[in-house]
Amino acid sequence: MTIVHNKGIFTHEFCWCSCPGSDSADWHLHLLRERLFPASITKPRTAFTFDVLNHFLIDALECKTSAMSFYQKLKRFTNNAFPDRVPDQYQELMWVSQLWRDLKHRKWFGFGHDSEQDPVQGGLALFCPACPEPGINLPPDWRTCYSSDTVMRQYVMDGNFTVQHMKMNKPELDVSLSDGKGYMVSEAPYQTHLQQSLDNKERSTCSNHRAINAANINKSNLWSTGIGATACARHGCFVPHSVVDFQRGER
Repeated sequence: MTIVHNKGIFTHEFCWCSCPGSDSADWHLHLLRERLFPASITKPRTAFTFDVLNHFLIDALECKTSAMSFYQKLKRFTNNAFPDRVPDQYQELMWVSQLWRDLKHRKWFGFGHDSEQDPVQGGLALFCPACPEPGINLPPDWRTCYSSDTVMRQYVMDGNFTVQHMKMNKPELDVSLSDGKGYMVSEAPYQTHLQQSLDNKERSTCSNHRAINAANINKSNLWSTGIGATACARHGCFVPHSVVDFQRGER
């Protein structure tokens, strides 16, 4: 079995449990108990240590390290002279890292030990901790203690037209693990809303200001031409389940 660790990539011989009552369908559970995340559920041949998965998340967050660069670093740790001789488990890293990130989010928000409870829309995202929220940072009698101006929420909306997403060759393979559970809205209701809404193109009358005209250009190779978000006006924190993709400008 190939074991991917933060010190390198190694190959070890594994002897699975053959005790009475043991089942090969539980092999992945045996690996998880040893802090090894299997790349597959049935007959796993590759596993990633919990440490290397945590390192990958931190590198991607703080150092903006891509998955390919991170795996190339592990190959250098394993064999700096001949990194091409190291087993290529890059695709497995992509699969496992997405599962690991989703499981970590569910654990942080209290869904890790309750398999029957599913997060609601925006349930895996944090709202502004400083803004007033009934039941969280307001007393039970907040309606009588504070005026409406004090506890009123203020939002701002803005868009970024430089963040573009190209169309996938096989979009059916793009399976979302937390659709609508974080800051992005649910895909299916949002696409239904776009089909029912009118597309009013706004044109700029200023010859030197082409931002609106350029944003409304139809680019057939792009799935989305920008991103829009709603945030807290006081502290700038994004609102859960409020970030959307733009199609042809602000549509």
